Amino acid sequence: MFKHYHTTEVPQHHEYGFWREVIAKNYFHLQLDFRNNQRFKGSLSAWELGMVSLSKLECSALRYQRLRQHCQADAPQILVTVPLRSEVEFSQLGRTTRCAPGQFILEHSDEPYEFSHGAENNMWVIKVPESALKARVGNTSRFCAQHFDTTQGMGLLFSDYLQLISRHCDKQPSEAALALMGVQLIELLGTTLREDSSVLQSSVSVVRSAHLARIDAYVRENLSDPELTPELLAARHGISVRYLHTLFKDTGQSVAQWIRDLRLQRAHEQLMAALPGTSISQIAYACGFNDQSQFNHAFKRRFEHSPGELLKPRH
Repeated sequence: MFKHYHTTEVPQHHEYGFWREVIAKNYFHLQLDFRNNQRFKGSLSAWELGMVSLSKLECSALRYQRLRQHCQADAPQILVTVPLRSEVEFSQLGRTTRCAPGQFILEHSDEPYEFSHGAENNMWVIKVPESALKARVGNTSRFCAQHFDTTQGMGLLFSDYLQLISRHCDKQPSEAALALMGVQLIELLGTTLREDSSVLQSSVSVVRSAHLARIDAYVRENLSDPELTPELLAARHGISVRYLHTLFKDTGQSVAQWIRDLRLQRAHEQLMAALPGTSISQIAYACGFNDQSQFNHAFKRRFEHSPGELLKPRH
């Protein structure tokens, strides 16, 4: 689905209210402080990629604030902003950073923040369910108010893929193809964050990081195995079960909960991108659930809708 908004669509002096509604509709509720009350221009083009939304935003100087009373109203979301024309300043969780073209930042909807640019800007903005990114990188808050490089390595591939998606979307691909592109975009984002040097050099020890990276890769490659247990993981990686649980102590989840969340997240993404004729049982078994009834119950409890509601006819 494609949407486009432009301040030229409304009468003069109505641009401010119009832009507030556009921002709330496409992202979430934010308080806007217009730097020039006499003149404001803005345009936004947005594409729905399954669970992900991608937008191209161009506007005059502006300050956005996420206030405490606006937080935790809906399911947590992450905004990823990639400025293309001028620098932005961002503050959240007691941290402040400046993000220039060639970099990107993450904004968490569950915490107050302030985002501003003092000059006209052009930006990519990606809206991702926090649960989808958490399944790939763990605690997402540690990435907020940091800037990440898009000029080399995985960051460059992530940036290039944004450009590729926008060009491909103009060809009106199917819903399943759009959902697949959304999943691939999250995968690239997760890999970019995990491999960034500032994250690798954090307070987490090198040895612990190496263990977690190997375990993470193994689990993702073997999610279809219903016997994927903490005991099996510990044995495969030459560590004790006790040490395995210690590795996950700071994540806020047990090993079993983490594996279950990964299974449910993958099932959700596969249902979003499913081709005609795919059954719920096929996806459940492919994600390591050997009881469809239990899968349906766990899925609805996690996402507040049933698997069948996602497995709709694709155009």
